[in-house]
Amino acid sequence: MNMVEDSPDILVAFEMNGQPLPMLNGFPARLVVPGWFATYWVKHLAEITVLDHELDSFWMQKAYRIPASPCECVEPGATPARTVPINRMKVRSFIISPQDGARLAVGHPVVLKGIAFDGGYGIASVEISADEGNSWRRARLGRDLGPYSFREWSAPWTPAKRGNFSLLVRAVNRVGESQPLEATWNPSGYGRNVIEKIQVTAV
Repeated sequence: MNMVEDSPDILVAFEMNGQPLPMLNGFPARLVVPGWFATYWVKHLAEITVLDHELDSFWMQKAYRIPASPCECVEPGATPARTVPINRMKVRSFIISPQDGARLAVGHPVVLKGIAFDGGYGIASVEISADEGNSWRRARLGRDLGPYSFREWSAPWTPAKRGNFSLLVRAVNRVGESQPLEATWNPSGYGRNVIEKIQVTAV
């Protein structure tokens, strides 16, 4: 793997919840690289070799790479002129409840719930929209369990009329990074963090 100077401390995990690491989770040991994509979280770790140069392997040289541009993207169908290894996770958020396709009662309040996370700067705010992103309001953040943890959020919402609604959520981290309304593109699809939405029906 390739690691750079701003990468977080790397951990070697050999237990999970006080028990030996299960086979599906990487027994006997796995790397944990907080804030970075799981391509670096090597399972079934047997040895570690320290190099003074970039690893020359298919995965690092060809597969796990993104465009070397500020947005880590190019125009759909285009080939990037230069690439770099995929690295820190982007800020993301999800609506967990209600589920996509849920039927809700008009005039009855519901609590929207979900999670947000990023590459280690920490979540500063989460906002929700019920009008296709024309207006946003802040959700309530749950307990901060650390810069690399999921941050729970919740927000009350009452459907005022019958019909279909798109509920959107976006997060902002502590360095001002957020999520785009339109998905960006790269050849491998890495780093997708477009604003997520679910559809619900008020009856």
